[in-house]
Amino acid sequence: MNKLAVLAFSILLLLSTILWYLANGSLNEYLKSQIELQGHYYSGQEASLLLAEFSDNTNSAQLNHLTLANLASYQAKNVLSVDQVFIELSAQQNSSLLTKIDKITLNKLIINIEENKEGVSNIEQLIQIISLTLAKDYPQSYPAISAKIYAQEHPELDAEQYAKNHPEVGVITEHTKAKKSRGKAKPKMMIAAFNIKELELNITKKGITQLVLKQNITVNNIGGTEGIEMNQIGGEILLNLLKLAQN
Repeated sequence: MNKLAVLAFSILLLLSTILWYLANGSLNEYLKSQIELQGHYYSGQEASLLLAEFSDNTNSAQLNHLTLANLASYQAKNVLSVDQVFIELSAQQNSSLLTKIDKITLNKLIINIEENKEGVSNIEQLIQIISLTLAKDYPQSYPAISAKIYAQEHPELDAEQYAKNHPEVGVITEHTKAKKSRGKAKPKMMIAAFNIKELELNITKKGITQLVLKQNITVNNIGGTEGIEMNQIGGEILLNLLKLAQN
C-alpha cells in the first residue's frame, strides 16, 4: 500500500469515527444542553442535568439528577430536584415535525417551598416569571397575561376608551393573536402523560419546615393534539411541575 493509499485510509477512518460520535454522543449532549438552556431561560435560574442517555433500540431516554436553583433571596439551594426521569417515545411518529411522547416518568421529585417576610413564596415568584416569559414568546397560548403585558408596555392606550371613541375599530386585541410564521415550519412536541412516582414537598414557613409526601401523581397531556414548539416545551413542563406545589 503506497503512502497516498495509507493517507486516504487514515482520513476515512477518522471521518467514520467522527460520524459515529455525532450519531451516538452528540445527541445526548444536545438533549442535556437543551434541558439546561430552557430551564435557565424560562426561570432565570441555573438548571443542571448530570446525564442524558437516549437509546434508539428502546426508543426511550433517561435523565439523571436534574436540579433547578432556587431564587437568591431564599435559603434552600435548589427549588426542585429529580433523581431520575424516564422518557418513552411513541412507536408511531406520523410526522417529522411532531415528536410524540407516550409518557414521562419522574422517579422522585423534591420541591422546596419557602415564604419570605412578605408571605410570598419562591414558587409563586417562579411561576410568575415563567408565565410572563411564555406569554411574551407565545402570546396566543396566554392571551390574558399577554394583554396585561401589552397594556403595561403601551400605557398611552386605554383599550376601553379607545373602543368607545372608535367603534368602527373595536377592542384592541392584536397582542393576543398568533404571529404569522415565516419560513419553514418549526418542530413541535406533545406529551400524552406525565407521571410522578413520589413527590416530596418541603414547606418552610416562619422557620418551621413541614414535610408532605405524595405518590403517583399524573399530569395529563402537555401540548394538546397538535403539539407545541420545542422551545416552548421546557417552560410548560417547569410550570406544570411547580404548580404541583400549590395543590
